[in-house]
Amino acid sequence: MIEALMAHLALYPDAAATPPLFIVHDDSGAPLVFHVDGAGRLLLARTGSGTAQVEPVAGVIVRAADIRQAGDGSVAVALAVSTGAGDALYVGTGIPATLDNAGWRVRLATLAPCPGLPAGARVTRLAFGPMLAGAPPLLLVGASVHGTSRTWYCNAATPALGLQALLVPAAARGAHPVAVGTYRLPGVWALRQGDGQDELRFASFGATFGWQVDVVYPNLPARTRSVLLAHGSMPNVPDVFAAGDAIVVYRGSNPVPQRVAAVAGARLLWSARNEAGEFLAFADDEGAVWLLARSPREAWSAPVRLTRGRAVLTVTDDGTIFAAAREGKMLAVRRFDGAGAPGPVVAVALGDPTIHI
Repeated sequence: MIEALMAHLALYPDAAATPPLFIVHDDSGAPLVFHVDGAGRLLLARTGSGTAQVEPVAGVIVRAADIRQAGDGSVAVALAVSTGAGDALYVGTGIPATLDNAGWRVRLATLAPCPGLPAGARVTRLAFGPMLAGAPPLLLVGASVHGTSRTWYCNAATPALGLQALLVPAAARGAHPVAVGTYRLPGVWALRQGDGQDELRFASFGATFGWQVDVVYPNLPARTRSVLLAHGSMPNVPDVFAAGDAIVVYRGSNPVPQRVAAVAGARLLWSARNEAGEFLAFADDEGAVWLLARSPREAWSAPVRLTRGRAVLTVTDDGTIFAAAREGKMLAVRRFDGAGAPGPVVAVALGDPTIHI
């Protein structure tokens, strides 16, 4: 049994304890915030020019979700919806971020079913692996089936093939948490934490044409508590950030870590890279979100605090960062420049699905 299912191996204990909140940006750079409320409605908040609009975009009861933006700007969506007798899974990839609200409603209503959940399954977690160029968009699916935890994965680009049981390769057994992803081949990322040296390992699912991948990352920071799989420069191989007594990054297949920041106890949350630079966000022990950034070919900046509590982030091509966070019954969307300097804030009430401000 897999004891923890964490997207990107981001090890913060309340990862699945709050209603899902996701942020992407459209082709104009305006943020789009997807929120699942307490009634299971999927709401879309579209902000821009100091205004915001929130409205339902899916006429179903959503049990779990993951919404992720790929490097080409397209969006991948996974929704577990209630059927009354259990949950059903629907997925879509390559969704253009240019859709208006009506377009999103149509697209979400036509997501492809992904068969394989047994009767009575209640989905508890959906987590895409990193959206790497040339790699399949893998989705990890955790569910409770009559009180028993079960785990599957699927290729979200071919949902008709259905779910496959997650059989952790022998080289990664006994480690948790795990995430699905690729290192030239699809497989499992696993973090084994112990009294001695922590170990991060990737093991492919099985031999393909006699080729199998089993990679161990040495020299992790002492007391590693968080790992983040990120877009890198190598096709189908992620850069890997690890945080413990410090934050480091493994570039592609290089086994020697590079120092990012002398920050202890960080919980890595998000990363992105584009022509404007590279960005990394982490949470401290109080839940505040901090930004590390670097311009191309420059060193990493000192940490800058973005928000006092949990937030989700996106960055546009020009380096503008948007952070969305729930604040009571309000949704706050904050704007920052690439160095973390704050700009305008747009707040919208989450309780009214048709509010205009």
